Amino acid sequence: MGIDPAVLACIDATAAEFASLQELLQRWIEHANAEAWQGQAAAEADAIWAALCFHVTERGGLAGDFIGRGADRWPANPQAVSDSAMETWAGYAEAVGHPMLRARLHHLVWEARKSFPHARKAIEDYTEAVPRFLGMADRSAGRCRASDCLCFAYDLAVRLSVRDLELTTKQAMISFVSELLDDSQEAAPGLVLEILRKLVGRHASDAAVQALLSRATGIHGGDVPVVVELLQLRIAGTQDPQERTALQRQIVEALLTEAERFTGFVRVDRLNAAATAARDYGLEDLFDDARVRMQAIAPDQLGMESFHFEFPLRRDEIEDYSQRVLGQAQTLGQAFSALASLPAPCGTRQAAQEHARRLASEGLLSSFIPSIRINAAGPVPVAEARVRTAADDESEWHVTAMMITSVYVHHLLETVGDRFDPTTAQLAQLFTADPIITGIRATKLARAFRYYWSGEYDAAFAIALPRIEGILRETLRYHRIPIIQPPQGDSRGRVTLLATLIDRATDAGMHADWQAFLRLLLVDSDGGLNLRNSELHDLSDTETAPQTVALVLLAALHVTAHAHQAAAPASGI
Repeated sequence: MGIDPAVLACIDATAAEFASLQELLQRWIEHANAEAWQGQAAAEADAIWAALCFHVTERGGLAGDFIGRGADRWPANPQAVSDSAMETWAGYAEAVGHPMLRARLHHLVWEARKSFPHARKAIEDYTEAVPRFLGMADRSAGRCRASDCLCFAYDLAVRLSVRDLELTTKQAMISFVSELLDDSQEAAPGLVLEILRKLVGRHASDAAVQALLSRATGIHGGDVPVVVELLQLRIAGTQDPQERTALQRQIVEALLTEAERFTGFVRVDRLNAAATAARDYGLEDLFDDARVRMQAIAPDQLGMESFHFEFPLRRDEIEDYSQRVLGQAQTLGQAFSALASLPAPCGTRQAAQEHARRLASEGLLSSFIPSIRINAAGPVPVAEARVRTAADDESEWHVTAMMITSVYVHHLLETVGDRFDPTTAQLAQLFTADPIITGIRATKLARAFRYYWSGEYDAAFAIALPRIEGILRETLRYHRIPIIQPPQGDSRGRVTLLATLIDRATDAGMHADWQAFLRLLLVDSDGGLNLRNSELHDLSDTETAPQTVALVLLAALHVTAHAHQAAAPASGI
């Protein structure tokens, strides 16, 4: 087919010099709309438009996002493009002047029809475009495009196993990096790394590649993240164990040195990176060094701020709620039964999911920003940084509901204490439900309540927490649900821990909302209060709030009620 001379002249003029294909696309859109071509000329203009809308995928192929100006949408897959459009691309690939535009069109024809001559021409034209981009007035943009062209050419040559073109492109890449390193005025570590990553992927042990890596390490020695990656690339190319260990030590020592430049959480983050690298490399001395430095940072040196939120609650509303819950209770057992039968303080899963959906619909920027949790008792990050998920929003809603509800629960328990003022013996008798809750276990739980009512919240907290685990474990045992793990290999036999016990609680009849409450209250370190670990491992230096203890005692009452339903339905809560 022929090529419309007006369209060809226009695209050549438009593509005389451009800093990126995106820039060229914007220019071409303006020209195509302004010219208002008709018939075959319009079809050719649209084909060029579509070609410029294709981008390289992670696998090295091309995918397009051109919608088209007609009734039919252009396909995203080049293999689905019509034969007439393919002929247009092939024709313009031979006719246009700019080598990168020629390369892109040849590349598309290859992806669409697997025509090897077009693939070879694409590689050659990408390589030819490099000096043209390096001659641009905007040196930074020109270098970036030159790097793109070399990467496109190299990736295509590797995919096609075209050995001669791969080696030619490889040599061009080595020369390009060498020129970048020669430029003392304008360092370009990002481009250096981009090219070297690809070279190391297939030529890690190549002497020229290793020489470039060594030289780049020296030139960019003050940029620790760059140096670390360069050293990692050098490690990939060495077979000498001693050299490998020496390079690994350089990485960790560079990270440790960089950490000294910072304070607060940033220092923790850098030391954590050093500790992780030292651990992975088996460098025990540096691993210990990094951890000792990290744990020497006091919590008040982290530079973190506390955010406080106030929820206005009226005293008369709290008292009215207590009256509704406890108004009919004539005995202590009835009062505790009313408390144990309350809805889970964390709210329902349905409400939490609705909250998460509402946040997602609002498109908050914070949902795209990675965040990290830190255990201030270390201090140490507890997980890798990640963006928030719907599950995070749901957990936050649940915990907020728990905090608000805790005020009401605290008042309910205070009301029970004031009204009945039971002794430890009376409480123990009420709690006992053999064989699940023995007399000793019941007495310990009773003491927790007495400490709570006397204002000794730390004691109540510490005594009640283990009782929840014990009662839950024995309830599952009573229901013939496995709670032990026999030894296997080097793993010792053990009794199932609290997190797993909670996961199995619904098998014993517990409502899923109460199961979620127990998990968030006691063991969830990602988004919950994690009270069991925080208290038993002494991870918090803050005062124990009575409202928090009230939630723990409510949890104890709920699992106690389940024990009574199973073992002593007529005797207690």
